[in-house]
Amino acid sequence: MRRIWIGIGLSAVLCAPALWAAKKTTSAPAGHHEATERWAAQNLKGTISMVDPKMDLVVVRDPSGVPFDIKVTPSTRIDSGSKREEVSQLAPNQSVSVHFVPEGRGDIARTIQVNP
Repeated sequence: MRRIWIGIGLSAVLCAPALWAAKKTTSAPAGHHEATERWAAQNLKGTISMVDPKMDLVVVRDPSGVPFDIKVTPSTRIDSGSKREEVSQLAPNQSVSVHFVPEGRGDIARTIQVNP
């Protein structure tokens, strides 16, 4: 009888960390991401190679030629000098500086500054 209780006690001690870890990973609601899983905002300087106002998409190539698909949202601020612009006013071959946040759904532009 004593051996049975020792076996049960050892099983409980060995299984406890696995049960605790399983509970911790499933405790967050679906779709919820912890702050440690978010990516830091990035800055990009380059040239616009394509603009699709219907898709709210701007493709910017960095100086090494790597294209970045930048999604434009209603909260994205687009400036050219001292005036605001819309996505439809952007054109290929314009030099831009983009401040964006990489997310699971793509690179989301916070600001696009058209350079002279």
